[in-house]
Amino acid sequence: MRKEIGIWLNTSKAVLVSLDDGKNENIRILESGIESRTRFPGEKKPFSRLGSLLTNTSSKVTNRRKQQMHQYLSKIVHEIDADTNTLYLFGPATAKIELDKELKKHQSFSHKPVIVESADKMTERQLVAHVKLFFENYHAKHAKAVH
Repeated sequence: MRKEIGIWLNTSKAVLVSLDDGKNENIRILESGIESRTRFPGEKKPFSRLGSLLTNTSSKVTNRRKQQMHQYLSKIVHEIDADTNTLYLFGPATAKIELDKELKKHQSFSHKPVIVESADKMTERQLVAHVKLFFENYHAKHAKAVH
């Protein structure tokens, strides 16, 4: 049995569309939990005063965002079945590229084909249709290359 997963993602959520033999789609949505803008109590400007102390909060915000992104990508990786044959990552932001890098770190996904493409925001039905069409074209192209 052939198992494929298409993942549309940005920094707010990921939509995983699993296909078994090109049919029987299963959709899972994962929220990222990444804060878009973190404000600290008393903060007014990038270099702000917290009481009598002058601080630079940008490094705290950057480190916090990196940690949240890492947790988000790890959550996605753990949702992907190890017996998946092919992965298709697409979306509007750079999160798909970060996920590709994270997948290459894991032994179970390092030898599997991962295709990364840019795509706009879509409805759930459009996502499923897009993933099905992508894998139909992918298999048609690779079937010709084999023969």
